[in-house]
Amino acid sequence: MPGREDALYSRGKYWLDWDTTKAGTLRTPFLTIFWYDEAKGRVRSSSTGTTDVTAAGRKLDAKWRTDAGEAHAFCPTCGQSMPDADTYLLTDAIADYREEWGDSRPSAESIKARLKHVVDFLEADVDHSGLATTCEIAAGTPFIKRFRAWSKEQPVTWRNGQGIITKSKPRAPSTTEESVLQLIAALNHACDATPPRSDARPSYKPLPRKSVSSKRSMRLDVPVLADMLAYASDNRRRRGLHAFLVASICTIARPDTVVDISTAPQRRQWRPGSATIDLNPAGRQQTKKYRPVLPVLPPLADWLDDTLRLADIKGYDRTGGWLVNYYGRPVQGIETAWETMLQKLGLPRDREWEPYILRHSLATMARGRGAKKWDLEGYMGHHASDQVETYAFDDAYSSVVKALTEVLHELDQRSPGALHRADTGVVSNVVRIGGQKMT
Repeated sequence: MPGREDALYSRGKYWLDWDTTKAGTLRTPFLTIFWYDEAKGRVRSSSTGTTDVTAAGRKLDAKWRTDAGEAHAFCPTCGQSMPDADTYLLTDAIADYREEWGDSRPSAESIKARLKHVVDFLEADVDHSGLATTCEIAAGTPFIKRFRAWSKEQPVTWRNGQGIITKSKPRAPSTTEESVLQLIAALNHACDATPPRSDARPSYKPLPRKSVSSKRSMRLDVPVLADMLAYASDNRRRRGLHAFLVASICTIARPDTVVDISTAPQRRQWRPGSATIDLNPAGRQQTKKYRPVLPVLPPLADWLDDTLRLADIKGYDRTGGWLVNYYGRPVQGIETAWETMLQKLGLPRDREWEPYILRHSLATMARGRGAKKWDLEGYMGHHASDQVETYAFDDAYSSVVKALTEVLHELDQRSPGALHRADTGVVSNVVRIGGQKMT
């Protein structure tokens, strides 16, 4: 039977692991919750009925929460939990926040990463309370000062499938403040619970983004963007990068939005022949980073058509419906392919040249070609568009569409054919938008 020292997850007296014999064989194919029963004087166990660590962890959380001797303070009269920041641990507040709120949000992965950074700090903060830090301590100014000082020295790392660090870079102050913001949300969630689990609200706020982030001033021009398209279209293995570039140019969307575009029917983002694409898939709740409904420019329409067609061909290298994909599987980002492209083209490889530069550059190009400020803000999702605009794109985004069409025309002249898929053998018909002719 495994001990809790190397457990997959633990909370209070409970820990999660595989139930194995001394010989190392599994007693059950499912993950198991273990705990020491003081009354019986032995370790007891309970099967979770699942092999998924995340799902099993939630079952452990539920078991811990119903244990009056383990969870936060309970009223001896009614049995309800009471505010008790002295005993309610920050790790418990984070776990409850994720289970009850964060893991169901569209930004669940980002929330998980930001709060993991906080937990990593708790593990390193052994000179103080460490993992035994309560919400009361975490809500104070001394705690957040220690966290910021520690975070400043921690690089951002990337790992491969084997968990080996393949890349690292200094942590930007804005990344630390994102964790601070998420920490504040977890502490407030504990105070706002019914009944409350803590009465300790944070005495601090995240630092303003303008004070911790340097303004991005670098912009791409048409010749460099044309070189990028030519590079991406030159090799079939760069298809994901190629699709990302074309979609980014046509939508001016955020990188995480571009890689989330799919032609799968259940997502209801786009259907064959549709003149619009909904960047917010069905079932995803809108956030402050609004995802608008946009007109589909001709090059993007061709890519969407091909993505849908290839997804239906049996025996072919399917796309899985994802516009940007890796052999049919969705991707979280294209950072590796992007960095390789920058290196091959002799371009800088610093923060200013990360994929987000496409969005900033296209916005600048559009404004320089006459796009109206309000139209461009709606197109980019800086404000929620009026519902009527869904049926009146000629008026709502006409200035942006005209500007982007000019950009696409210039790119097509500099790198003929680079806007189209390299392996389809199909050349688009001539399409006129806003007076411009595109091939």
